[in-house]
Formats: sequence, structure tokens, C-alpha cells
Amino acid sequence: MFKVFAVSQQGASQPLAFQSTVFPGGEVQVSVELDAPAEALRLHAHLPDAQAVMTLLMLSDALRRAYPGRPLALHLPYVPYARQDRVANPGEALSAKVFCQLINAQGYSRVVIQDPHSDVVTALLDRVEVEDPLPALRRVLERVGPAALVAPDAGARKRVLKLARELGCEAVLADKVRDTQSGRISGTQVTGPLPALPLLVVDDICDGGRTFTELAKALRERQREQGLDAPLHLYVTHGIFSHGLEPLLAHYQQVFSRNNWTADTRCQLV
Repeated sequence: MFKVFAVSQQGASQPLAFQSTVFPGGEVQVSVELDAPAEALRLHAHLPDAQAVMTLLMLSDALRRAYPGRPLALHLPYVPYARQDRVANPGEALSAKVFCQLINAQGYSRVVIQDPHSDVVTALLDRVEVEDPLPALRRVLERVGPAALVAPDAGARKRVLKLARELGCEAVLADKVRDTQSGRISGTQVTGPLPALPLLVVDDICDGGRTFTELAKALRERQREQGLDAPLHLYVTHGIFSHGLEPLLAHYQQVFSRNNWTADTRCQLV
């Protein structure tokens, strides 16, 4: 969940030991190794829950006290609350802003993130750097071979079109269909004909996975209409997989991610 590195003047990194304790009342305490040769510090954090956020704050404070004046960089692949980037109803908190203000208050020398889901997050975070998504996607394509990239919904369309253009791939567009009475999602619609290629669905986050199972059904139906039978693959930057991989692997030949939140090794890390 956390890794800490001491960085030398030459740029070499070595792991820095630390201990974390949770008391019976739920309070978190950490202690870090002292006197390591460090010109700078680098902290890698995976924050799946609120306790992890508190541990990050404690760890950051402990490092600053143990190594005063050293720059401390944060590598935070998944930004919690990025999906809550607007107030939908009166009385709600603007959660993304609250979290980003908490990170900004730590004064990190830089904050390195991956696919933040929302441009609001990059606007709110100080000294933020977004990792280039292309190298990971290229690694996926090396494994699956030539494929068309699929945008699962309108929110992913701009990003997937840009990635497809930069990689020289064809792009397929899909969108969620909503019931006009209830506003609930009733299905998925694929726009236009499919190419005679394997299809790689690309998105930033997979949580429960229903978006992707419904999309797979729509893609298979369109393939049947066109007399095609190419494999489907799925790549997400952040694999939360809160319902497990089983529902996804029932539809997709392979599932790839940069960050697998589960212990299921059937998700291939890239």
C-alpha cells in the first residue's frame, strides 16, 4: 500500500523502512527509519480507503520530521474522490476538492498521478504531473496484437480517440442508453460498423464492471450482425474490480490493468 524511497544526490533510490500501527480506537501511528542517506524522498501510495489516507498524512509528517528540508515527492496512481468532481445535489460536499486540498496542504515537491478520471483533479492539485498513458497501452497491444480501441461511453470518447490517433489504431465508439422515464442506464449502443479486428476496450476505471459487461454484449451482438468473431479484450488503468474478475472474464478474453486492487492474478499488469 505504501513504499518509501531515499533518493541520493546521484538519483539512486533505496527503500526506506517504516512501521505502521493501528490502535484499538482506530488511530494510526507510523515511524520511519532514521539517518538514511537521502537528498530527497519519494513516497508511493495506494489509497483504497479512508484509513490509508490517514496513514499517508502520518507518513508524510514523519518523513518531514525525520528528514527536514528534503523534498518529498508523492506518487499516487489512483486519486480518490476524482469521480466526485461536482456537486450534483444541494447539500453535498465537493469531495474531489476536499481531497485535493488535503494533498496540497502536505506541500509535496510534485504529485505524480495516472489517468485522474477528471480534468477537475489536475486543476485542483498543486505541482501535479500526469504519467503518459501510451507506454502501458503499447504493452497491452504488444500482447494482443493489432486491435481497434473501443470507447465504452461518451466520457471516454475524447481520450480514446486521442490514444487511437497517437497509436495509429482504429477507434470504435459506444454510448450508454438511458431510460427517458427513470434516467437509469438500460443498455449500451455501438455507433457504426465494427472493423474486422480484435477489440480492446479502454477506460480509466473499472469498479463493479457492469459498464463493460453490457458493452461486451452489445459488441458481440454487432459482431454477429456483421458476421465477425474477433476476440474482446479490456484494459483499465485502475482495476478496482469490486465484483471480482469473473463477470468480466465471462466476456473478455484478457483483462489488463496498471493497478490491480485485487489478488486475482488473471488480471495482467502492464
